[in-house]
Amino acid sequence: MNVPRRAVALIVLMNLAYLPVAMRQLLVVLLGHHHTGSFANAGIASAACGVGLALTAPLAGRLLGRLGDRPVLLATGAGHLAALLGLAVVTHPVGFVALAAVAGLSSPPVMGSGRARIATLVPAPALGRAYAVNAVGQELLYVGGPLAVTLSLAVTGPAGALLGFAIVGSIALVATAAVLPRARRDGHTATTATPPTGRATLRTLLGTHVAYTTCMGAMWVLVPAFAAAVGQPDQAGLLVTVWSAGSLAGGLLLARRGRPGSPARAYVGLLGVLTVTSLALPLPRTVVQMAVALAVFGLALAPWLAVTDEILALATPAPRLAEAYGWLLTAGQLGVSLGSATSGAVNDRFGNAAAFLVVGGALTLALATAVVRRRTLRAPHPAGATETQPPQPVAPGGAVS
Repeated sequence: MNVPRRAVALIVLMNLAYLPVAMRQLLVVLLGHHHTGSFANAGIASAACGVGLALTAPLAGRLLGRLGDRPVLLATGAGHLAALLGLAVVTHPVGFVALAAVAGLSSPPVMGSGRARIATLVPAPALGRAYAVNAVGQELLYVGGPLAVTLSLAVTGPAGALLGFAIVGSIALVATAAVLPRARRDGHTATTATPPTGRATLRTLLGTHVAYTTCMGAMWVLVPAFAAAVGQPDQAGLLVTVWSAGSLAGGLLLARRGRPGSPARAYVGLLGVLTVTSLALPLPRTVVQMAVALAVFGLALAPWLAVTDEILALATPAPRLAEAYGWLLTAGQLGVSLGSATSGAVNDRFGNAAAFLVVGGALTLALATAVVRRRTLRAPHPAGATETQPPQPVAPGGAVS
């Protein structure tokens, strides 16, 4: 696939390091109910995690560019580990919610750091495939993570599961910091200012990403709601797995065969495929029919996210790239919350089939935004150089990060 081994190692490690963050809200709900006996308290704690992450993601990304990856990753990792250890033992509702908020606020920006560094490790022709490999890694994370949570709960209970994930994630975080390339100190500099074309690209990506994640937030509510509506609530997990498997298959195909056309054309085209395939989601009346619809709908998910990462890497100077990924994460948190709330209300009032129109509507809005602003996707900043010729971020005062 022409992706350097060091980049592949970085992708594997950073996804493992992200595991406790990816599974954190699920674990916090389970542990919060176990400790406090209240799903209300557990839900508030889970929301506090998400809000904390959304608030600090861009700031953490900016610190990566100013202070360097290793100090920021290790410092936030230590704070995050301490918060998770506290969650495992604190049973008072107020204390539990407060620690959940701290966990969210101290989330290590490992995905932003890793995705930004991929652009310096991988030659431009292979950059799309590298981000496709990372998209595949994220799908595996969200497929295997819940299974690992289930097994951990059976063996150790919720507190032990949280501790296990925290330890694995911390070890992987340290390994990620070790694998990240060291910046050369040969006096080479790069601008820290994002050019106007790059800012326009980021605005376009943020707008479409809010709409896309609104769709994702709705899906996480509506797929279980569909299973309950057809009288098979225990099949919700199977449907989510099929959906993820479709996305995984699409990501593997992109990683193997490469991106179709230019990044801008692929971005709009894949978003169009997502929009069209979402129109079938209100139609199924059985679990098997919905499984087929979800598998088809999932095919373009991972490829579109990979192309999103590629365009952002091409449009943003290296010192600002991690911060840009942080803003993308914040937009995602906003969209997921909006989609979850909206779809739940529509589902309760108008039924499950009608509620899936929220998904199609959100994706139609995303597609319209991308089409209207497609020119902003076509004027990228030169791609990140390879490992032998990396762009060197310079912090204020001339210190190389």
